[in-house]
Amino acid sequence: MLKRIQALVAAVALGSAAFVALPAAAATAADAPPKPTGLTAAPSPVVVSSDAGTTATFTFKTGDTGSARLIDRNDKSVPLTVTGSSGTYTAQYTFKFSDEPGVWKLEAKATKGSESSVETTTFQVHWVTDLDFDATPDAVEQGGAVTLRGALTYKEGSAWKQYDGQKVYIAFKPAGGSYSRVDSATTDSHGRFSVTRKSWKTGWWRAEFDGATDTQPSTSDSDRVDVKASSKATRISGFDAYPEPVDKGDTLHLRGTLEIGSWKSWDGYKGRRVEIFFKADGGSGWRYVTSDWTDSHGRFYADAEAQASGWWRAEYDGSSGIKGSTGAADHVTVRAPQPAPRAATRIIKFDAGPEPVKHGRYLSLHGKVQVWDAGWEGYGHQKVSLWFKKAGGGWKYVKTTWTNGSGKFWTKAKAVRSGTWKAVFGGDDEARGSASRQDWVRVKH
Repeated sequence: MLKRIQALVAAVALGSAAFVALPAAAATAADAPPKPTGLTAAPSPVVVSSDAGTTATFTFKTGDTGSARLIDRNDKSVPLTVTGSSGTYTAQYTFKFSDEPGVWKLEAKATKGSESSVETTTFQVHWVTDLDFDATPDAVEQGGAVTLRGALTYKEGSAWKQYDGQKVYIAFKPAGGSYSRVDSATTDSHGRFSVTRKSWKTGWWRAEFDGATDTQPSTSDSDRVDVKASSKATRISGFDAYPEPVDKGDTLHLRGTLEIGSWKSWDGYKGRRVEIFFKADGGSGWRYVTSDWTDSHGRFYADAEAQASGWWRAEYDGSSGIKGSTGAADHVTVRAPQPAPRAATRIIKFDAGPEPVKHGRYLSLHGKVQVWDAGWEGYGHQKVSLWFKKAGGGWKYVKTTWTNGSGKFWTKAKAVRSGTWKAVFGGDDEARGSASRQDWVRVKH
C-alpha cells in the first residue's frame, strides 16, 4: 500500500494551491464569506501503529456556518462531522491501516446564505517502521573490516513488511563520543541493506531512517565492536613442491620458509608448526596432508606421496598476537607410470587356398604369428582374426582362430565370391598387434 516519496513530490508541491481553485469557491470575492482560518490537525503527523487506529482532531475558525472534509492522496473524500457554532469548529477522525498513508488535506468551508469559500491545509499520516541491525564481527584488529547490515520494515495491520528503495544511514559513536553519520545505503527489494567499513576505534554502530511522507523515522539498537591493536604479521615464502612433473606413487618434496616481521624486515620464525594442504584439479576444497616444525631459520621440510595432479600450499595458523598466513599455491602434475614397451609381432606365411576355388567349396587359411624376443619366435596360444574384402568393398570380419604352441594357426572358410583375405593379430599387454600380407583368391561359379 505504501507509495514511494518520489511519487508524492508532485502532490506535495501542489498543496493547498490546487484546492483554492476548486469550484466550491466560484463566487465573486464581494459575495463570498471570508475563508476559514486557523486550520489545524493534531497530532501531526498522525501515526498509525495498531489495528485500533489513531484519532486525530481537526479545528478551524469561521464566523459563518462551517463544514469540513478530508481528502487522501488518491483524492478519496472523507466527510467530517463538525461541532461548534460561529467561531471555532472541531471534528475528529480515527485513522486505521485501511486508510492510505502519506499526504492528506483538510478542507474547511465557510457558508453564508448560498455562497461559500474554502481553505485547505495538508498534514501527513504515517505508519511506523522498524530497523533490525547487526555489526559483525564483534571484535576486529585495528583497520579490520566490519560488516554493517540490517533490514527496514513497516507495519501494516498486524504484519511487518519489507520496505524497499529507502535510504538508511549508518552512524558511529566512539567510546566517550557522540553519534555521527558515516555512510548510507539503499534498501533492496527485501528491505535489506549492507555496508562494509574499516574500523579504527572501539565504539557503537547503529542504523538510522529519516522517515518518508508515509512512514515514521526509526533508529536501530546499537551494536558495539571492539577494536584491538594489530597483531604481528607472518608470511610463507619460497614454497615449492617438487619434482614436477612426478610419477604417481613417487615422493613429493614440500619446502618453504615461515617468516615474521613487516614489509621492512622479515626474519625466520622458528619452532612453529606449518601444515601442508592439497587440492586436486577440479576439486572444490583443500584437505590436510602433513605438517612440519620450522627450524632455527624458519624453514620447514615435508614429504608426501604423489597421488593426483593438483595444488599444494603451506599454512600457519598463528597464535596470540601473531597473525596466521597462507603461502602461494604450487601446482604439480602427476603422471601415470609408463608401461613397459611391448614387443613387436608379425604374421608370416599367410596363405588362402586353393586358388582358384569353386563357389561353395572351403578355403584353407593358415599362417604363423611370431614375436620378437632377441629374435623371432612363435607366439603360441594367441587369438587371430580373419578378414575378407571383395573388389571395391571394405574389410569385413569373418571368424577367429587361435595359434598353437608354436604360433601356427589354421582354419577354413566357405568360398562365396572372389576377393582378398588377411589375418590380424590384435596384440596384448606384452606384444603389439600386426597383420599378414593380403592374399587374393578367385572364386569360380
